[in-house]
Amino acid sequence: MTGNKRAKEITGVTTVLAILLLATVFLRYPPSFSSDFLIAYLTLMGLGIIATLLHLRFSSAGYTSSMDFVPELGAILLLGPSGALLVTVGSELVSGFFLERQKPVYKKLFNTSQLVLAVGLASIAYVQLGGVSSLTSLSFQAVLAPFVVSVLVYFAVNTGTVSYIVSAYESAPFLATWRQLTGGLIVFDLTMSSLAFALAWFYVQVDNPVFVFAAIIPLIGLRYSYGTNFELQRLNQDLLRLMVKTIEAQDPYTSGHSLRVAAMARVIGESLGLRGKQLRNLENAALLHDLGKIDVAYSEILRQKGPLTPEQRQLIREHPQRGVDIVRSVRSIPEEVLAFIRHHHERWDGEGYPDGLAGKSIPLGARIIMVCDTIDAMATARPYREPLPVTVVRDELIKNAGTQFDERVVRQVLALNIVDELETRPVSYNHGA
Repeated sequence: MTGNKRAKEITGVTTVLAILLLATVFLRYPPSFSSDFLIAYLTLMGLGIIATLLHLRFSSAGYTSSMDFVPELGAILLLGPSGALLVTVGSELVSGFFLERQKPVYKKLFNTSQLVLAVGLASIAYVQLGGVSSLTSLSFQAVLAPFVVSVLVYFAVNTGTVSYIVSAYESAPFLATWRQLTGGLIVFDLTMSSLAFALAWFYVQVDNPVFVFAAIIPLIGLRYSYGTNFELQRLNQDLLRLMVKTIEAQDPYTSGHSLRVAAMARVIGESLGLRGKQLRNLENAALLHDLGKIDVAYSEILRQKGPLTPEQRQLIREHPQRGVDIVRSVRSIPEEVLAFIRHHHERWDGEGYPDGLAGKSIPLGARIIMVCDTIDAMATARPYREPLPVTVVRDELIKNAGTQFDERVVRQVLALNIVDELETRPVSYNHGA
């Protein structure tokens, strides 16, 4: 079954469930349709349309994101379950079917249906936990707990359904897809959901749609700015990988080396508790750790079919600093990345280079890259030998733990079975210490 066909089937199921939920909510919590209700409805729907139109297109991941959850969650507090669903359906129909005509119909149906499920289940959770919806009064203490739960339900359903259809379309693991789609923004969006409460409270206080628009639109713009910056970071990461891949593709003996080292380093870093910026810095340093070898002075060494001379070994020892000199020209690269690159050939016993650092004075990222770099060097062919067997690679790691390598990093490599997985990957080439 193709991904497109599977996605359409999921859309059909989601649409049916959304219709059933709509009917259930309207029967259980019928709207009042008073003049105050209609004014609030039109105000919140207008904000929803604007938030949807100010969406972000994440080209690196192939999806869009917006802050339409602010008026939708705010509607739960002001208009109750049925009112919140009317705001959701109304804003999605206007923005999706009239203002985004180029999008396929099944995608519009899915977007509307999954939001109906998210808002509907979130509003039901809010009411069932004692939350009260009102256009005239709003008590922070009384609605806080139900509102927090409703927010969690909303994002769980929203991100879960979107991740499920994307994973089905791309035949990718669900959890990996969820992390890709939500990583970097989910915490920010959960924090920004407090704007929904601020929106409802402000509406109750001023009872004037013009003032509500004036207060909320700049905050939606703030999130748009944050998301744009996040997308730029992703694009920079993609460009970085493309650059390294292009450079290494020029030489069959280094092709793919840095990408493999970066992938190993990330897995080990995560297992050692690195998160967020620390993990990104480690991965970027691993990608760039051998950039100094693009210097023409190394072209002959990298292709040499035999042992290196003392002079060549001395030249090889200079590549970490040459790499730092190249990377330093990019002003956005953190100093921590430069430190990881410079010290990725330092040894635990102090016999490494360029500074002879020892033990924990070597940055952790550099210690991780050292192990990953050595594993890939042993496991790939060189001009003068075939790849070493997995058993030899494992024995070398164990034998040199505590002298060349950080024992803790070696333990993680063995615990994660990284060496054993080398047997299943395609053979590639690498040369140089």
